[in-house]
Amino acid sequence: MSGGSHEYICYSLENNCKGRMYDVEMNDLIADLVDVLHDLEWWQSGDIGESDYRKTLSKFKKKWFKGDRRLRFKGYIDEQIERLKKELYSAFGEKQEI
Repeated sequence: MSGGSHEYICYSLENNCKGRMYDVEMNDLIADLVDVLHDLEWWQSGDIGESDYRKTLSKFKKKWFKGDRRLRFKGYIDEQIERLKKELYSAFGEKQEI
């Protein structure tokens, strides 16, 4: 069995919070934090190497601590517009225009 050194907190957070924050930015942060906690636990349990954990942690920090928040917001807006556009085209039986 993998993990266990932190009582599978990554799964608790994922099951109880991921997608349930009523805020797109917070949902994204939780999903990324779940990945960090997963790799921390697997590293501490001897299932992956420290370098794997550090890579995941670095990716998280780059996105959340050094990135431009305005660019992230624009990305959320663009994603939602595309999702809605696909949904509306589908509702009318049309393929999305290219």
